[in-house]
Amino acid sequence: MGFADLFRRRPAETRSNETLAALGAHWLGTPGTRFPAEQLAVTAACVAVISGQLAGLPVRVYHFEGNTRHETPSHPLARLVRRGPNPWQSWPDFVEWMAASALLHGNALAEIVADRSGRVVELRPIRWGLVRVELVTPGRVIYHVTGDDLSAPMGTTRRLLASEVLHLKARTDDGVIGVAPLRRAMAAAAHAVETDAHSKSMWRNSDRPSGVLMHEKNLSAGAAERLKESFVSRYGGENRGAPAVLEEGLKFEAFPTISPEDAEILAARRFSTEEIARAFGVPAPLVGILDHASFTNSETLLRHFAQSTLAHWARKLETELSRSILTEQERETYEIDVDLSGLLRGDHAARWAAHKIAIDAGVLTINEVREVEGWSPLAKVASPEGEGAV
Repeated sequence: MGFADLFRRRPAETRSNETLAALGAHWLGTPGTRFPAEQLAVTAACVAVISGQLAGLPVRVYHFEGNTRHETPSHPLARLVRRGPNPWQSWPDFVEWMAASALLHGNALAEIVADRSGRVVELRPIRWGLVRVELVTPGRVIYHVTGDDLSAPMGTTRRLLASEVLHLKARTDDGVIGVAPLRRAMAAAAHAVETDAHSKSMWRNSDRPSGVLMHEKNLSAGAAERLKESFVSRYGGENRGAPAVLEEGLKFEAFPTISPEDAEILAARRFSTEEIARAFGVPAPLVGILDHASFTNSETLLRHFAQSTLAHWARKLETELSRSILTEQERETYEIDVDLSGLLRGDHAARWAAHKIAIDAGVLTINEVREVEGWSPLAKVASPEGEGAV
């Protein structure tokens, strides 16, 4: 490489938001169509439980003064949390949409709208299917957004820089574009879709009768047809389940309700739903798979879900909000906190009993307990002995 080549502009690299060829997903359909596994009930349940729980968590902005932090409700982000990030969404709706988009498509994008003084006044969601990502040397990312009449006129294209967007993404392979959990678990997703399609086909094409009528004598074709019509009219349709009275040695033998083949299909579908839940990191009982659920382990499972899955997405949301909303100067003294404490804590009575013991023993002050609980410190709190302030 010559000296002049060092200063030569390299061509921009365009990265699509769907790398189907690299994933070998020939059965997914053309780009822009819905991923079949997204339409499964277990997928909808996994996305709903993660995005719904994340949307319900409190988001607070803190300001540090020395070693003490104070909640700052006057910060622009705190106002968006209270009033809503845009005219058509509340904050929980916005977070739920962002999380669902990141879970299903690997990425969620929102445009940051600021006033003349640079304060953030609005966050506008952008559907990921309308985005084309361009990586420009040296390390600059540009988002080309096609208008959809919500954020821009239909058909127009705008260019947004990384500093102008909020980009929540799943784990990436290149540091730029996230890959959805289902696309990383292609084998499990394919098995679930194929099993679902096979069971539907069996249901539609099944010609297995519910039972057979037997008679000790041979019946003519006409007699057999009349007997069938008489039996169905008496015990079929709305009369299903009524007691049958059979005459002249006639016997009815019912076939098993579930055949061995049907049982295998049910077991395969149950296994595939558990695999999908595992791909999203959701305990099976939280999405309605109650085979191993009990009243004793439900609270433990919820805490495990909060620690292993929800905390990961909450941390991603915290850091992306800090990167895109806070200025470089604010990052030194401000902190954005998505409060998971309510889900991570154990028994309420036991926790506060432990706090009381710690205060009485002088291990913690009241303000330190309030900080553990995610509350701002009191300006002046009397000590347990009634002397001075804590």
